[in-house]
Amino acid sequence: MRRPYLIIGGTTKAATTSVYTYLGDHPEVCISNLKETRFFLDLDYPLESKYRFETDPDKYGDFFSPKSTDVKLWVDATPDYLYSPGTAERIRSALEDVRLVFLLREPISRVVSWYRFALQNNSIGPEVTFDDYICRQLEQPGELSPSVPQHFRAVEQGRYINYLRRYFDTFGRERIFVSLLEDISRNPHLVMLRLSEFSRVDSHFYDGYEFKVFNKTENLKNPVVYGMIRKLRFNVNKRINRLGSLRKFLRVIKRKVEPVLMNSIRSEEPRDLNMSDSTLKSLEAYYKPANEELARLLGRDLPW
Repeated sequence: MRRPYLIIGGTTKAATTSVYTYLGDHPEVCISNLKETRFFLDLDYPLESKYRFETDPDKYGDFFSPKSTDVKLWVDATPDYLYSPGTAERIRSALEDVRLVFLLREPISRVVSWYRFALQNNSIGPEVTFDDYICRQLEQPGELSPSVPQHFRAVEQGRYINYLRRYFDTFGRERIFVSLLEDISRNPHLVMLRLSEFSRVDSHFYDGYEFKVFNKTENLKNPVVYGMIRKLRFNVNKRINRLGSLRKFLRVIKRKVEPVLMNSIRSEEPRDLNMSDSTLKSLEAYYKPANEELARLLGRDLPW
């Protein structure tokens, strides 16, 4: 736990997989064998994991297999660390040298992406309209209970200030790097340059680097098949997380095979969202106070 760690949290569908992959290509970085270790999540947080800190505190090292002696940074990318109430204090108590990255995106576009992702992985059926999806979440009373599944947390979790403040209070501003999906989409090289400097690794590696987009939400003809593929992939990764050389080999295979597989089940016709004006106005009103507070915390104007 004395290694220098970089913990990536933030919202889902905000380029966490891409940034994790970019860092994994860096010769001075060792990324976790299993993306989303989920190690520091609360025990009752509604996501499956291989180990949790509160049950196996000495197992964290099992997720990492350094590829060389030149490694200067160990990286864990679990977006939901942002939302798990006890995670900030758990990380602070466990890791002596740690910095944190949070990736965010405009909250309404995020919840649209979450709706499409929930359709894609078969978490909700095609009979659920976008307005239905939003209405159900806006009607949920107060604090979300652990029994609420991840895809029905999407609206509330777009109020980032409610979650980020806990980390700023726990770690201080100097140990936290916040970037927006909009920044990464516009200029990924600049973001990775700044992130490298923040992380204390050589930023020149990204000069001339090809910044591909990973884990993009797709329109699929058969979401049931995709859901089965995701479940299989997670279970395989969970069982071989200590086998670094095999994980590296499978990562190369995945980059070559997955695009072909996705092409076979991708639909060229995106589903019409049909967001009503009333739903849009409800979401704008819901997020406005939180966005204003977030801008003050970050000390910058938000492009939202």
